Amino acid sequence: MSRTLAILIFWALGFAIGSAGYLMVPNAVSWLGNVLPEIVVNQAVLGSILAGIVGSAVSTFAVVTWANKAA
Repeated sequence: MSRTLAILIFWALGFAIGSAGYLMVPNAVSWLGNVLPEIVVNQAVLGSILAGIVGSAVSTFAVVTWANKAA
């Protein structure tokens, strides 16, 4: 797999995850705010933490999967 193709695939994956996250995060944040009301200080902070966790998990999974296929 060429480097350009790999970068293009990771870019498209990140774009798709970001777009889906933009649509899903408000619903997930309001649900988590109801489930854990004493922990939630600010909805924006909870949303950023949730988006960061999902983004880092998906990108780590994608890189590890790609690295294992290349080896």
